[in-house]
Amino acid sequence: MELKSISRYRILEKLGAGGMGEVYLAEDTKLGRKVALKLLAEELTQNRDRLSRFDQEAYAASALNHPNILTIYEMGDEAGRHYIATEFIDGVTLRKRLSGPPMELSEVLDIAIQVTGALEEAHAARIVHRDIKPENIMIRRNGHVKVLDFGLAKLTERPEEADTEAITRAMVQTDAGVVLGTSQYMSPEQARGKPIDGRTDIWSLGVVLYEMAAGRAPFTGETKTDVIVAIAKIDPMPMARFAPNVPPEFEWIVMKALRKDVDERYQTVKELESDLKKLKQRIDFQSELERSMASERFTGALSSFPDTDIPAGAQQLSAHTSIPAPAKPTESLPSAAQTRASSAEYIVREIKRHKTTALLVGLAVVLIAAAIVFFSVRGKRPALTDKDTILLADFVNTTGDPVFDDTLKQALAVHLGQSPFLDIFSEDRVRDALRFMERAPDERVTRDVAREICERQGIKAMLLGSISGMGSHYVISLEASNAQTGDIIAREQVEADGKEQILKALGQAASKLREKLGESLSSIQKFDAPIEQVTTSSLEALRQYSLGREKHSDTKYREAIPFYKHAIELDEKFAIAYARLAACYNSLKQYELSREASEKAYEYRDRASEREKLIVSWSYYGGVSGDWEKTDETLQIWKRTYPRDWEPFNVLANRYTLVGPFDKAVQEGTEAVRLNPKKAQAYVNLAVGFMGLGRFDEAKSVLKQAQAQKLESANMHGRLYQIAFIQGNAAGMKEELDSAAAAKADESQMWQAQAAEFSGQLTKANQFNDRAIELARLNDSKETVAQLLLQQAIRDATFGNCGPVAGITQQALALSREQAKLVAAASALTTYGQAGPAQSLIDELSKRFPQDTLVNTISIPVMRAQIELGRGNAAQAIQLLEPTRRYDVAGEFWPQFIRGQAFLKQGNSAQAAAEFQNIIDHRGWYPLSPLYALAHVQLARAATLNGDTAKARKEYQDFFTLWKDADPSIPILIAAHQEYDKLK
Repeated sequence: MELKSISRYRILEKLGAGGMGEVYLAEDTKLGRKVALKLLAEELTQNRDRLSRFDQEAYAASALNHPNILTIYEMGDEAGRHYIATEFIDGVTLRKRLSGPPMELSEVLDIAIQVTGALEEAHAARIVHRDIKPENIMIRRNGHVKVLDFGLAKLTERPEEADTEAITRAMVQTDAGVVLGTSQYMSPEQARGKPIDGRTDIWSLGVVLYEMAAGRAPFTGETKTDVIVAIAKIDPMPMARFAPNVPPEFEWIVMKALRKDVDERYQTVKELESDLKKLKQRIDFQSELERSMASERFTGALSSFPDTDIPAGAQQLSAHTSIPAPAKPTESLPSAAQTRASSAEYIVREIKRHKTTALLVGLAVVLIAAAIVFFSVRGKRPALTDKDTILLADFVNTTGDPVFDDTLKQALAVHLGQSPFLDIFSEDRVRDALRFMERAPDERVTRDVAREICERQGIKAMLLGSISGMGSHYVISLEASNAQTGDIIAREQVEADGKEQILKALGQAASKLREKLGESLSSIQKFDAPIEQVTTSSLEALRQYSLGREKHSDTKYREAIPFYKHAIELDEKFAIAYARLAACYNSLKQYELSREASEKAYEYRDRASEREKLIVSWSYYGGVSGDWEKTDETLQIWKRTYPRDWEPFNVLANRYTLVGPFDKAVQEGTEAVRLNPKKAQAYVNLAVGFMGLGRFDEAKSVLKQAQAQKLESANMHGRLYQIAFIQGNAAGMKEELDSAAAAKADESQMWQAQAAEFSGQLTKANQFNDRAIELARLNDSKETVAQLLLQQAIRDATFGNCGPVAGITQQALALSREQAKLVAAASALTTYGQAGPAQSLIDELSKRFPQDTLVNTISIPVMRAQIELGRGNAAQAIQLLEPTRRYDVAGEFWPQFIRGQAFLKQGNSAQAAAEFQNIIDHRGWYPLSPLYALAHVQLARAATLNGDTAKARKEYQDFFTLWKDADPSIPILIAAHQEYDKLK
C-alpha cells in the first residue's frame, strides 16, 4: 500500500532505503517546508533493539548543533510508525558523486575537512558515529557537506561496560541490511567486536578519503568475510598506484588514519582535521600564486630579462611542497602563507602599474626573491633546536615479517646518530627509564610508552616509524611529534619495491626528515652516509645485530656474542658488529678475542657512520694499538663533532684518571654526568677524579648521588670502600663489602686483600687473595685467576717474600699472556731481582705492542730502570725514567718510588725526598698502594741522609702507625725499626 502521509507530513516521493528504514521527501503542511522523513520499516517495529537504535539516532543527532550535521526537526510515533523528520538536503550523496568524474584533490580535502568538523562536534559530546561511509555524506549543490544517519551512534561507553560481542553477534545474522556498520568501512576493532571510541570514525573516514582519491576502496573481497579479513590483516595498496598525482603528504595522512593499531592512528579527529587543513592551505596558496605569476602583464614584464637574472627561488617557488611544521600562531603577524601571498599580489600590482619602468621591474624581481627567502625561512622555522632531545619509539611492523622487528629502528638510530644536530635519547637510557617506570627494560616502546618516557625525562619530541606491505611492495612512514602537545613536527613517507630496497629507502626518508626537523643542509650533506653502506646491506645481518644489541644493552654479554657473530657471518665487513663484539669480549675479560674483533672493526671502519667510525677508532687506538696520542685526538674530534654525546666526555674522564691531570678528569666527568645522569660509569669516573685531587668527601657525595638514583656497579662500591678505608670508617667499609659480597664475592675478597697489603699484613692479604682465586676458578675465569696470581707475586716481591714469585708468575702466564699479564709478570720479576726472565718478557712486550704508549713510556722504562738500579747503575735508572714524567700518574707510584731510590743511591737526598713526598701528597691516586706506606720509610732515609733527624723520626713513626698490625717478619719493617733505633 502506497504511503500518502504520516502525522502532518505529506509524502512527495521516496528517496531511498537504509539499514533500518526508508527515507522520503515530504512536505511539512504546518510550516510549509520540505523535509526528509525517515521511517522504521513496519516489520522491524517489533524488534526492541532496532527500535531503540532508531530512536538513538534522533537523540544523538538532535543533541548536536553544527552546520555539517543534519538538523533534526522532530521525532514521533503515529499508528505504530516511528519516524524522524530532518532538514532536506538538495544535493547528492558522496556515493553518487564517486560514480561521476574523478575528484580533484581540492574537492576531496574540502569534503574531508567538513566531515572532520562534524565529527569533532560529535566526539566532543562523547558521541561516535560508527557508520561513516559515502552513503551518509551528502553534498549540496554549493559544495556544503552534511553528515547523515547517526543511527548507529552510541554514547561513548566505558570499556568495562561495553558489550564486546554485540557486533560479532550482529554480523553473523543472515538477514540483509542489519549489520551494525558497513563492513567495508569498519575499523579493525569494530569488526572484531572490541570496545570503540572516536578513533573508529577516523578509520572509517580514512577509508572514504582513500576511495575519493584513488577511485577504489582500500579493502575489498568477494564476501563480507573477505573484506573483514583484509581490514584486519592486509595493508592497502599505495594510493600512488591509482592516483599518481596525489601528493605524498595526503597519502601519509590517509595511511595514518588507516593504521590498524588504534594507538598508532590519529588519536583525535582534530589532529586529522589540522593536517588536512594545512595541506589544503598549502595547495590553495600554491595554486593562487601560480595564477598570479601566470598573469599576462607579470609574464611580459619578466620576459624582458634573461632567465639567468631571475632568482632561482622565484623560478622554484611554485614547486614548494613541504607542509610547514606546526607552530603557535603569532598574533601580531599574519601567517607566512598569507604574507607570501599578499607580497606576491602587491608586486604584481606594482608591475602592472609601472609596466614601462624597467628599473621597477628589476626591483620587483629583487623583492620577489627577498620575500621568498625571508618568508620561506620564516615559514620553515626549525622544528627542533640543538637543545632538544628526541626519543625513537619502536617501529610498527604490520607486514608479518619478523625480519623488520627492531631492525628498522636500529638502522634509523644509526642513521640519525650521524647527525651532530639531533640529540637521540640512547637505547641504554630508554632501558633505564623503563626500569624506573617499573616496566621490563625490553618492553616495546609504543606511542603511549614513548610519550610517558618523554614526560618523565623532559624530552620534547618522539619519532615513530611504521612499515606496511603488499606483496613485495613496502611503505615506510616516519613521524616526529611533540610529546607534550601531540602536534606533528615533521613526517616523511617512502616506498620500496622489494626488501633489498628498504634500507636505502629508509635512509632517504631519514635524511629528508632531518632537514624538516631543522638540521642544516651542510650538516646533512657532511654526515649522511647511506644506511646500507655504513651498517650492512643485509636485513638479516642487521636483525641479528639488533638482537645482539638488545642483550648487550641488558649487560647479557655472553648471550649477545652469538648474535653478533651470526651477523658477521652474514656480512663479514659489518664493522660496528665487530666493535660491539669486541666490547662484549672485553667485559668478559676475554681480552685477546676483544683485540681481534677490534682490529676487524678498524679494518672495515669505512663501513661505519661518522659517529661509529670514531667509536671504532677510539676502541682500536685505546684497546689494540695503545696509541694514546691518537686516542686523545679521536676523542677530541668526537667531542667537538657530537658535543651532546656523553661517551667521549666519559672516556676522556677515565683517561685523565689514569694519566692525569685529575682536574681535567673532574671537568670531563662533570660534563658526562650532565649529559647522561643515568650512567653509573660517569659518576665513578667523576668520583675518581675527585679522589685523585684528594677531595674524598666530594667523591663520596658523587657516588652516593648515583646510588640515590638506583645506579649501581661493583666499581662504585669498590671506590666507596677505598674512601671509607682512607677515612678510617670501619662501618662504611663493612657496608660496601656486604653490598658486593652477593654479586661480586671475588672482588670483595680482592678489596680486603689490598687493604691488608696496604697495612703490611702479607699473610692476611694472601689469604684473601687465595679465596678470590677459588671463586674465580669456580666461575671459570682464567683471566681473573691470572690477574690475582700476579697481584700476589708483585705483593710478595715488594715485601721481600721472593721465594714463591717465579713459580706464581709461571702459573699465571700459563693461563694468559695478555698484555696486562705480561706487564705484571715482568714487574714482579724485576722487583724480585730476576733480570733475565724479566728481560725476556720485556722483549715480548716491545715486539707485540710497539705502538702502545703506556707500555713503552711507563711499564718498560720502569722495569728497565729497576733492573739497572739492581745492578748499581743509579744514573742509568734515572735517565731511563726521565721520559716517563708525562705519564707518571699511570705508573701506580713505581716511577716516583724507583726514581727516588736512585737519587738516594746517588746521595741526592733533596731530589729523593721530592719523589717520595710526591707519593705521600697524592694518596688519592692509588688509595691502597703499599708504596704509600713504604714512601714514609724512604722519606725518613732521605731526611737522615740530609741530617734532619726530627723529620726522619716523624716519617718512621708515620710508617709504624700505618703498619701497626703488619707481619713482623717483613724485611723492610725489620730494617725500619733498626734504623729508627739508631736515631734514638
